[in-house]
Amino acid sequence: MNNKTDPADSNLSETMAARIEIEELGDPAHQKKITDAVEALHGVIETKIEKGALHVSYDPLATTEKKIEQAVRSTGTSIKAAATDTEGAHPDLQPPNVQQSPVQNADQGE
Repeated sequence: MNNKTDPADSNLSETMAARIEIEELGDPAHQKKITDAVEALHGVIETKIEKGALHVSYDPLATTEKKIEQAVRSTGTSIKAAATDTEGAHPDLQPPNVQQSPVQNADQGE
């Protein structure tokens, strides 16, 4: 029986988003060097530098956050911090509104 997973099967994977804070982004040429190094990794879908951080969307079946960090460091760049979440962490997406309204009429089953 063949149990290989197919990365094209969206039911088996979920796009991940990594946010990597960088010490000094430097000039646009250095920023391009960073994004080129990360985009060269198999499984990287999109990269974007915004607000002092590199945002990377990637397929967790094809690459890992550690490999992305290694690619950033390979350009001579220092990383301050890194965080990973599901694709909802992408900077272009607004976070869900999680404000909770006060409970009224709780005894009436609402």
